Amino acid sequence: MLAVFDWLHEWFSEAGFHGCAFLNSFGELGATSPAVAAVVREHKTEVQRYLATLLTDADADAGEARAGALAEQLNVLVEGAITTAAITGTPAPAHHARAAAEALLDRC
Repeated sequence: MLAVFDWLHEWFSEAGFHGCAFLNSFGELGATSPAVAAVVREHKTEVQRYLATLLTDADADAGEARAGALAEQLNVLVEGAITTAAITGTPAPAHHARAAAEALLDRC
């Protein structure tokens, strides 16, 4: 699960990183285009499902409900890191989010 945050750091370090295209599209058109909003929401739902799958695969005893709830929390860290990295222009938010994710996972 923590490898997701390592991947985010690599992505944020790329020269052309300008944040998430889905979030950027939503910011530009989401209020005026229900179609754009729907696509963005579906993408974000799929990311959260992927995180839940990683959690379930890593811990077979976790259960889908527990993995789903934890995935929601981790998804907030992912989305926050993406937004913060785009605004600050530094990949450091990936490391901060990883540390928070590690603390969260240690408590569960």
